[in-house]
Amino acid sequence: MKLSVVVYCYNNGENFERFHVNLSNTVKLLKEDYEIIYINDGSDDDTLLALQVVANHSSHLKYISFTRRFGREGAISAGLEHAKGEVVILMDGNFVHPPNVILEMMDEYKKGHNHVVASKKIENSVLKKAKKGIFEKVVKKFVDPDILQNESDFRLLSRKVVNAILSMPESNRYSKGIFNWVGYKIKTIEYEITSRIINKETEVKRLDSIKRAIEYILCFNTRPLRLLTKVGLLLIGISIVIFIMMSFKVLFVGIRIPGLYTISNFIMLFGGVQILMIGVLGEYLGKIYYETKRRPQYIVEASSYDEK
Repeated sequence: MKLSVVVYCYNNGENFERFHVNLSNTVKLLKEDYEIIYINDGSDDDTLLALQVVANHSSHLKYISFTRRFGREGAISAGLEHAKGEVVILMDGNFVHPPNVILEMMDEYKKGHNHVVASKKIENSVLKKAKKGIFEKVVKKFVDPDILQNESDFRLLSRKVVNAILSMPESNRYSKGIFNWVGYKIKTIEYEITSRIINKETEVKRLDSIKRAIEYILCFNTRPLRLLTKVGLLLIGISIVIFIMMSFKVLFVGIRIPGLYTISNFIMLFGGVQILMIGVLGEYLGKIYYETKRRPQYIVEASSYDEK
């Protein structure tokens, strides 16, 4: 059996050698054939140089370096497309994902699990509290609740899962949604992390969760479009009721000169709703626009594969 470890790198040059030694020593404990594929997402530091230096002394190390920062989605696609292993592990190269957890993930794979997600314990405790918030309650109306529980980028995929993901041709990709969409049962394990990493990540956690939720909503369902139809019908119903009430007032009570305040508020209300609807439609049209361009998800500047 061959194991492929795909590592996402962005400005990790300073600690790269230490990370690679740690990861290599861990993978060797499995006593399996393996390859480690580093994806350099257009780093601004000397990450590429560090990759090239270490690659000269390690036959198991392969790397792909992008011309600019294409984002995590492009890196995941590049890693999955080049991975040759029966098992593929996705992780970050900045020690946020401890390499020793790979051993436990492989144990779960040998028990028959095709998809294993390693989740930080701090994430679960925060998530349980966050679910009580207004934002999470609204998001859950549009998002499958399982996506909130399986957000981690640290995961193991069997070759079956990898092939299913690669069979999906879209260029506007949201990997966490795709991981859940393919349908394989997910086994979740937990691991501890240091307080330094916790403090570093929690600063942007909520903003990132909002961005991820919006991407998932736009890429994986049309519920907002259906909601617009319901809102439109509701507004039509309200306007009919108001029209009937005003008609009775004119016929049986009489009516004074209408106030400017009431009219202006109705105009702003309906105008705002219309602009909001157009904005939602625009987001979907934008996704279609970029999908029709069929641009590549990444462009390679340097790669150890070119040297073969």
